[in-house]
Amino acid sequence: MSRPLPIIRGVLSLVWVLGCGAHGSQPALAARPAPPNSSGPTQPAAAPANSTPASPASPASSATPDPLPLDVIRELEVPVWSIALAEGGHVAALGTEPYVRKANGFRALPLPQNLIAKASEHDDAAIYFGRDYEPRVMGTRTSAAGEAPIYWRHTERGWRDGREEIGQLGAANRGGLFGELGNLDPELVCRANAQCIIKRNSGWVTAPAGPTQKRVLLEQGTLWGLDAAGISTIDAHGWAIAIAAPEWHAPGPFWATAGSAWVSSDGALFHYAGGVWQRVPSPIASPAAFWGERVDSLWLVGEGGAAHFDGQVWRRSTLDGPLSAVAGRPDGELWFGGKSGLFRLAARPPQAAR
Repeated sequence: MSRPLPIIRGVLSLVWVLGCGAHGSQPALAARPAPPNSSGPTQPAAAPANSTPASPASPASSATPDPLPLDVIRELEVPVWSIALAEGGHVAALGTEPYVRKANGFRALPLPQNLIAKASEHDDAAIYFGRDYEPRVMGTRTSAAGEAPIYWRHTERGWRDGREEIGQLGAANRGGLFGELGNLDPELVCRANAQCIIKRNSGWVTAPAGPTQKRVLLEQGTLWGLDAAGISTIDAHGWAIAIAAPEWHAPGPFWATAGSAWVSSDGALFHYAGGVWQRVPSPIASPAAFWGERVDSLWLVGEGGAAHFDGQVWRRSTLDGPLSAVAGRPDGELWFGGKSGLFRLAARPPQAAR
């Protein structure tokens, strides 16, 4: 979200109140089967609006070390486009239908017929957890009539359309939704050319959404939004540029924190540090998603598999693509989703720990 989120075509799509490039030369890592009961705003100071043209990759960034070995367990053997994690070991996945992990493993959460996309429609949505630890799905459904919001929530009785919870943002055929949901502060739901709802445990406020959809992530308590103009943060006054864009055309997946950012665009990666942008080669083909604990521990997944950044170099892994999603926790728990299923890291590789 926009981020535009991973697209689920002709399948279903799922949202809160307020989530072919060539394959790498390494063979795909054979995943071990899962065991039976696997369980597995204060606005920061704006960075200098330095739009220095992207520079050539540094020697460190363009190094090609040996692949990082990953030992993974396949938890689901269905396509997975989005992953959500929450406190207490909660895990949810979205593909052709939603899944959630309970005490006895993963189980499907089938959508009712009225929420399933028709053959002429396609959904662009992601899965999240709400503050009640039940899954949500949010995004956009596109049809011949235009774009409509997706905001579904799961209860003990199953899935239901929850758009009434977001007021005017839930109006049909007035555009899709983007933002970030979860059980951490703050949550965000927006519709371009309308407003955003910024929700905290202490209450909620509205803010102007601006004219464009953004890719959004929550990192260290700050909401970051990416569009062609750069990376912004949001408060009650709306979005404000924190890091101005360099010369790129179609920025894609990104990761950001105060003073540092990574953006995939134009077949390369753009790295922001020290007040300037630098263009470096992408370690994998067709990047789709980032996840990171810190500036010196980031993961990137895409058509070409998965790669890890240790603060100095990107290192491809032995887990091959295509992959669409990655999510983790600071304790080393890590999940990958893609066309072949949902994978859990069995043991954290020592080279990825610092």
